[in-house]
Amino acid sequence: MHTWYLLKASDKEIYEAKDLETLRGWAADAKISPLDKISSDNRMSWQRAPMIAELQMDFLVQMPDNYLYGPTNVATIQEFLATGEIDETVTIINCLDNSEARLVDLSWFQASPHHVRSAATTFIGTGRPDDKAVVGDVMQQSRIAMLEKQVMELQRVVDEWQQAYNGLRQQFVESTGREPM
Repeated sequence: MHTWYLLKASDKEIYEAKDLETLRGWAADAKISPLDKISSDNRMSWQRAPMIAELQMDFLVQMPDNYLYGPTNVATIQEFLATGEIDETVTIINCLDNSEARLVDLSWFQASPHHVRSAATTFIGTGRPDDKAVVGDVMQQSRIAMLEKQVMELQRVVDEWQQAYNGLRQQFVESTGREPM
């Protein structure tokens, strides 16, 4: 048996999974984001979650604002659909074969009962004892999704600034022949 560790990008919390099946379950429940990191060597080294082939985080979602989210898995795409963050007309890019298709045209989407879900029906029939817990869960999931999107946008800005810095640093080195202090 092999212990896995999940480092959440959003709050730097570390979660322990006793086996790969637990980790796969978390991915299937849309609990692992593309920015999260995974360790399989007792936290000596970390890899981005999409790099773990067993998690099947093989899809990019072209969001309505043309921002790319992912790589992620089918469960997260279904969760985005259920919460109204995307609709069936978004473009899905398969990172394994570089194909692009609208979500509604994908065979796995058409065969899934989740394609008929909406934010209003997501929790119907889940056996929750009271509506307050459901409303709280929906609000919390919505907040988490919004924060993950903000993190992705901020990471994109950081990457842009890093590229600008690297360009300016290179110009400095070329013009002065030395590294900046």
